[in-house]
Amino acid sequence: MKERVILPRDELPHDNQAIEWWYFNGFLKGKNDYAIMTCLFKANTEKVNLKFLRLPSKTVYFSHSLLFNLTTKEIKKEILPIVIVSEDSYKKKDLFINYFYPLRKNFVNYEIARYDKDLKIKTRYFDLLLESKKKPLLEGGNGYIDLGTKSTYYYSYTNMKAIGYIGNDYVRGKIWHDKQWSEQGFMKDSWLWFSIQLPNNTEIVCFDYKGKKMASVTYPNNKQEHLEAEFTLINNIWKSEKTGLQYNLEWNIKIGNFDIKTKPILKECEVNFGNINYWEGPIDVVVNGIKGKGFMEFLAKQKPSKINNILNYNKSIFEKLKFYKS
Repeated sequence: MKERVILPRDELPHDNQAIEWWYFNGFLKGKNDYAIMTCLFKANTEKVNLKFLRLPSKTVYFSHSLLFNLTTKEIKKEILPIVIVSEDSYKKKDLFINYFYPLRKNFVNYEIARYDKDLKIKTRYFDLLLESKKKPLLEGGNGYIDLGTKSTYYYSYTNMKAIGYIGNDYVRGKIWHDKQWSEQGFMKDSWLWFSIQLPNNTEIVCFDYKGKKMASVTYPNNKQEHLEAEFTLINNIWKSEKTGLQYNLEWNIKIGNFDIKTKPILKECEVNFGNINYWEGPIDVVVNGIKGKGFMEFLAKQKPSKINNILNYNKSIFEKLKFYKS
């Protein structure tokens, strides 16, 4: 049954979903210029359709975090195949998730939590406090999208003022936050996705999910519009030495009256997780002559070569923790 996304209620986790995630990206400035991404995933191992997540627990969490130093061109990646959520997570009225990676010798706690009007995100790389400057964007108009082979609930905070630290570097900037959940798991998925932020406080999200092409726009006055999108590849293809996969990195996008050109800031942004490999990184954009920033995510067709290794690795974590119940 279709429902409208209701906030802040839907910041909290949902029962009986195959997959759910809390995703953040953005650009920050301190002594250096940075871009960041972090995402916490909650998966139902019986529904998610990922072989390497068929573990002796109904619910499993994992997280991906990226730190891009745009000044030095250094990229740090932390792909955690299993994280443990603390006992007091979800016990507060508002969103509160505290989690950690059990096999690290030095303890690091990670956090995604709401404190009144602010959201806090904390990872190994950064500790940030976020304040939304616009009302949330409900993709598709009410936050429910029919993708044909499956459906998803989806909303975004597209314009969040950020302050905090990367290491001991005090930073300020702008963050984008997505939340999605779906009753259907991965089904030979592939997609191309963009978040775009312009200096005039217009933000755009657009994607091509196996031929389903959509866009949502939020304007400076909080007016929202939901449109079709067309994607045209520019000849800028990067091939990963690690996986042999090719990623299309530069695009022309047409959305209503918007003419968008995208270009990667860094190229070597492949993320590897089990048999899933995807490109995730910061981009420069030009929208009707206005320069902006954004992120691109490109999930390519996958290779199964690493499934057994990751499956055995994840099981070994569960055995060490005796973590057999959700």
